[in-house]
Amino acid sequence: MLRASSRHVTRRRRLPAVIARLTLAAVAALGTGPLAAQILPPVCGWYEPVIPLAYPETHARYYQIDLPAQPPAGSRIRVEGEFLGSRYFSLQTYDARFDPVDHLADYRLRADTGNRSTLLGPTASNPAIPPGGRYTAYVRYGAPPGTRPRNTLYTGTGIDNPARARLWLRVYLQEGPVKLPDVVLETRDGDRPLFPPNSCREPIKPATATDDASAAAAPAMPVTTAAGSRNPRILPFAVFHDIGDDGEANSQFGLNQDAAYMALAVRRSDDVVVVQGRAPSFRERFQAFPLRPELRYWSFCQNDEQRTTAIACAADRNIPVDAAGRYHLVLGDALPVAMLRLRGFATLPFGLVRDGRGLLIYRQLIAATDFRGAIQRVGDGADARTVIGDYAPLAVSCPRSLFVARVRAGDTPASIVASCAAAP
Repeated sequence: MLRASSRHVTRRRRLPAVIARLTLAAVAALGTGPLAAQILPPVCGWYEPVIPLAYPETHARYYQIDLPAQPPAGSRIRVEGEFLGSRYFSLQTYDARFDPVDHLADYRLRADTGNRSTLLGPTASNPAIPPGGRYTAYVRYGAPPGTRPRNTLYTGTGIDNPARARLWLRVYLQEGPVKLPDVVLETRDGDRPLFPPNSCREPIKPATATDDASAAAAPAMPVTTAAGSRNPRILPFAVFHDIGDDGEANSQFGLNQDAAYMALAVRRSDDVVVVQGRAPSFRERFQAFPLRPELRYWSFCQNDEQRTTAIACAADRNIPVDAAGRYHLVLGDALPVAMLRLRGFATLPFGLVRDGRGLLIYRQLIAATDFRGAIQRVGDGADARTVIGDYAPLAVSCPRSLFVARVRAGDTPASIVASCAAAP
């Protein structure tokens, strides 16, 4: 999850008062943030957010556990888990504001003696090894040293009583139930529970997830305009370099430290938005090819810009790719989804978003070191397409009548994009 940088996406503004109150209520209910840390006891175990905020990925599960702010001197947290049957998982620490501190991606975890990891490196897995092998990781208090011990992440130095550090487990595209790690507080006097008995509250059950199709449908279509663009119908995505601005202080609320992002602010109108780009290669965990994929995972997600919730996401494995290696995605409501799929388009609903303001996010997760289309290659203020070429997504606002007519006429997705860009 991430909190969008208004500097790169849209003009800075504060959340409306009602949304701010709702956000604070959700934060208090979850025990997230400094205020909640002062007035709520911790949850003694893994729990999922009741309201996923900060633009979550709908194909991911987010689990978190509170850590004591002031454990006995010399303590550390021991995490005993197993390599999951999933495309990706990671352990990450956050401070009381849910700003990121440290992270340990799955491929950096060394297996316990007698066990094997399912990973072959940053982007590839080993389908010959079934999930279930064990690992042991540690969370240490304080800043990381110059030479880091393996399988160890840190809380940083920004936690103090009554604020708490938190540990997150992210899991993308799990193949079955997620077996959550055991978490123990190690002290010089032996293992202890994370918190004393009777000092904890029950976790709030998470909201029931909905599938992409049910996220649907408002009657109108989205459109955006790009200030300074030579063709006002062409809408370049912007790169996120500093994730987050809550209107009062800089924040990286909920940022996934293994991901990079581009985004496009979209506004409701009668047009659709068509997105085109070169598709990075990826690999399912249970497959052997390609041998060296370019990314672990990529996706597009439509979000409510102001509420920071997700409407729906299209995962890499569900996005058609044409013979030229390009994907085409259509953002809009009340679209003929089945027909568009046959014509080579992925679809996302615009959805019911506050004030008609959406945010379309392109997410890349763990790029190969030599992948020339990695978002991380784009420097602050640089034009993404001059750096990573057509791996940078390009959006075009298209009159709905023109788009539907071109689809029914059997035009290719690439020719439809060209027709849309040339429309008056």
